Amino acid sequence: MATKRKISDDEFWKKLTEGEYKEIIAFASKRENELDVQVRDNYLNIYYRGGNLLKISPQDLYFDEFYFHRGAKDMRKTRLKEKANDMDKECTERWESYKEQRKEMLDILKNGGGMPIYSAKMKNIMDGWEKDLNTIGLNHDEKNAQQQISMNNRGATDYTVVDLEYAVSRTSSFCYNGKLNKKVPRFDIIAVDKSGQLYVIELKTGFDAIDGCSGIRAHMDCFVHSIGRDSKNDFVNEMYELLGQKQELNLIDKNVFIDKTKKPKFIFAFSEKVKGKRCYDEFVEECKKIRYNDEIIYVGNDYQLKIKK
Repeated sequence: MATKRKISDDEFWKKLTEGEYKEIIAFASKRENELDVQVRDNYLNIYYRGGNLLKISPQDLYFDEFYFHRGAKDMRKTRLKEKANDMDKECTERWESYKEQRKEMLDILKNGGGMPIYSAKMKNIMDGWEKDLNTIGLNHDEKNAQQQISMNNRGATDYTVVDLEYAVSRTSSFCYNGKLNKKVPRFDIIAVDKSGQLYVIELKTGFDAIDGCSGIRAHMDCFVHSIGRDSKNDFVNEMYELLGQKQELNLIDKNVFIDKTKKPKFIFAFSEKVKGKRCYDEFVEECKKIRYNDEIIYVGNDYQLKIKK
């Protein structure tokens, strides 16, 4: 059975809308709190600056204990885990300390501190984690940009973000059947416009990935041979249900709608936020050279999605 972006557990849904998780969702839904909530396959992720601040599932609350890891320049997370699994005492103790710190943080959330205190503390922890990753040249700028776009397009703008990083399941009716080595195509943004038209959007920043296996042609191929061939309308119906659940959780404005009679379209969004990169107009010209002449959404400093005029 294909995975779907949907909360399917009735008891869990009640916890989210009426019970113990309602206040968490209410806090995370407010733009000023700098969080982005995404529905996954019967669980929720609450994101902050490219990382997962909290996972809410029917079983429990969770986040990755390695947000406490520091000193990546001397020992990467994967290496520490390998050594711990080989019974290295120091690494084992270090890993266990991360798990204990996670428990302490979740206890704050579960036992009275609430989401405002938990969120503030976790943001500090994740800011330190990101800073440490920067020492080895890693960052989460792309994921952070996606989340900023999601937070700033919830119904009042030309496009509303319905989902991020949508992966086409191998078991779906529209699983990838092309010739590229893309068994599970993943698309950056799913959005809908004011007319109810769904868009599958690939976000590009600058010119680094116009061609090649991760370039424009490859993304077009992935769409054509997956969502673009969905004759049963399963993808549109999935997004329709997802939008409804997000609206019930007050994550998207109630006036947003999806017209199920319209087939989804594939387009690019271009951001020129990275210093030293060329501008939107030049990106459009480069796309035309390889025969992509469809719409290209512009992403400005406000992270809003719009057609540049």
